[in-house]
Amino acid sequence: MSTTIGIDLGGAKTLAVRMANNEIVEQREHASLAEEDLLVRAEHAIRTVWAEDVTAIGVGVAGLVEWPSGTFIWGPHVGGTHIPVRVHLEERFNRPVVVDNDANTSAWGELLLGAARGYEDILLVTLGTGIGGAVVVDGQIYRGTSFAGEWGHVSYEADGAQCDCGKRGCWETVASGPALVRITTEFMAQNPGAGLSLRLRDVKLSGEIIVRAADGGDEAARNLVAQVGAALGRGLCNLIAVLDPEVVVVGGGLGSVGGSLLAPARRIAADAMHGGTHRLLPPILLAGLGIFGGAVGAALMAEDLATGRLLLITDNLP
Repeated sequence: MSTTIGIDLGGAKTLAVRMANNEIVEQREHASLAEEDLLVRAEHAIRTVWAEDVTAIGVGVAGLVEWPSGTFIWGPHVGGTHIPVRVHLEERFNRPVVVDNDANTSAWGELLLGAARGYEDILLVTLGTGIGGAVVVDGQIYRGTSFAGEWGHVSYEADGAQCDCGKRGCWETVASGPALVRITTEFMAQNPGAGLSLRLRDVKLSGEIIVRAADGGDEAARNLVAQVGAALGRGLCNLIAVLDPEVVVVGGGLGSVGGSLLAPARRIAADAMHGGTHRLLPPILLAGLGIFGGAVGAALMAEDLATGRLLLITDNLP
């Protein structure tokens, strides 16, 4: 086994790991801003876990990534357009590089080392700054022409909240970290004397903090998380009806936090599933690799690249 680096360039975080023998040797987490230069972020993250024996680098980016060129086309939570990430990093670090959507790298990690081990037809949903997704069919990632799995931006409410993508009513406006922060902020403004309001009034809110409060037993937080979980469940039910996976894995910064989010999602999905009295809901599981799943999956893709199990066509690279 070779030593590889995996990077996950998300909307709010940059995560980096160095792996050898399917084990994390070193890991780093950095807060990120959407306006930061994507290539600068990537280079910095790679250097924080660099070692001279690194044989290949894998990168997952939150947004539309052209496969296999590794060009970042656009994303609502990451700045820049049409950035040749793969070409740039190969030139800068003199190592082979694979670049994919971060949900795809997460799915690959969960398939090989996480909650999806033993399955071949998998639906992965990542919850964080937005909603990402990936489909694994017969043990391989299904990418379509490049951009499959962007179901965070399917229409959920015709006249819903404004989404960062520019549309209204996308699924991620009701079932993501910012969605949970929004309804919690509204609750605190309307109920300033509530225990949750007093507990979080001096805290910079995030979806993870609110889910932890719910898992810790705060009733108001549990109700708020349940609202987001119900919206998650309704969306999952639609995806299950279309794709009929063996298993659904929920990860990302918000999805990896705790079970209070998934319990209502499972109930809603089971109640709403087509033919639900005649079939079983597929298991809906928390991701096994936590928030570093996308970086781990990217490092595993880099391992495949280094060993020749993954071959990238390079004729269309600039």
